[in-house]
Amino acid sequence: MRREIAYNELDERVGGVSAEEAAFVSRLQANEDSAYDELVRTYHASIFHVAYRMLGDAGEASDVAQDIFLKVFRSIGGFKGQAALKTWIFKIVFSEILNRLRWWKRRYRFSTVSLDDDQNGNGSGYHVTDTRPTPEQALESREQETAIQKALSTLSSDHRSIIVLRDIEGFSYSEIADVLGVSIGTVKSRICRARADLKRGLMQYLSVQRLKG
Repeated sequence: MRREIAYNELDERVGGVSAEEAAFVSRLQANEDSAYDELVRTYHASIFHVAYRMLGDAGEASDVAQDIFLKVFRSIGGFKGQAALKTWIFKIVFSEILNRLRWWKRRYRFSTVSLDDDQNGNGSGYHVTDTRPTPEQALESREQETAIQKALSTLSSDHRSIIVLRDIEGFSYSEIADVLGVSIGTVKSRICRARADLKRGLMQYLSVQRLKG
């Protein structure tokens, strides 16, 4: 029988909170409705985005996002401030998502991501443009996204997690290490392997598409 990740086992190892964040957490722990509303406004889009990229289904991403907020609200009383609130929340996010992935194997749908950082984890990351594309640009974008999706679907959940956190959400290496409970060295090695596998998958997919064309 599988063992789900327990939220009381989520280890706050690094960092701390600012005075402003500590005051906000106090409001959450006092069950202030306005604080809960602010938390949802601040994190909902990002949590849904991560869930969608990891699970590949908008409906399931919406469901899991609601479950995540329930877990956050129920667990906030145990928040000790030894890690940033964002880090603590995203530990719960990935715990819930990875638990769900163990049961539901789906086709993953991802948006285009940046595959290049420098050795310190600095890079352009994921970007969304506000300008409306031309029909030609829209077609090219759809083709690129399809290629990325096909390649990402072959990655392990560990490697998908790394790509989503770093290249889509823009987390630093230290934040990723804290969220996933691994060392920074492990983050760096996983990200290198994940990007190499992703690029290899892209090349294979594009080669097949060219032969079909």
